[in-house]
Amino acid sequence: MVRIVSGTASIVVYVLVIVAVVVAVVSTFIAARAVRLARESKRDYQRIANADGDVVDALLDRISAIDASTKTVEQLAELVQVTRDDLAHSLRHVAVVRFDAFRDVSGRSSFSIALLDDSGDGVIMTSLHGRSETQFIAKGITGGSSDSLSPEEIQAVEYALKGTNE
Repeated sequence: MVRIVSGTASIVVYVLVIVAVVVAVVSTFIAARAVRLARESKRDYQRIANADGDVVDALLDRISAIDASTKTVEQLAELVQVTRDDLAHSLRHVAVVRFDAFRDVSGRSSFSIALLDDSGDGVIMTSLHGRSETQFIAKGITGGSSDSLSPEEIQAVEYALKGTNE
């Protein structure tokens, strides 16, 4: 049985909060732009409907506003893509496996934690707790694997890549 260590859960929560904030900011900007465009459309419609004179000027103004909006949307699309690319390289796939490293020590006080990005690159850290000593081991992970991983480390990497903690 695997349990999430509270410190690890907080890392995941922080990453998710950052992603949520970025999405909220971009969504707010898009919503504000849409409201502004709706107001401009209504004003232009009223101007055209009540126009005594030059309807062409009103239409040219509207075309100009549409061009500006198109450029803004393209810039936002680029920003979203850059954010996605940055997020793909963040260590956002996390899993913890707790276990008994030695027969004389119980309570699953040893653990392996995998911190991976979308391509399976990252680090696995293992802490082995015994009665008289504690060992801490860190190993690099590339593409979801590494040389000489213990069964618990392999399990942590698999859970992180699958997005489960069972």
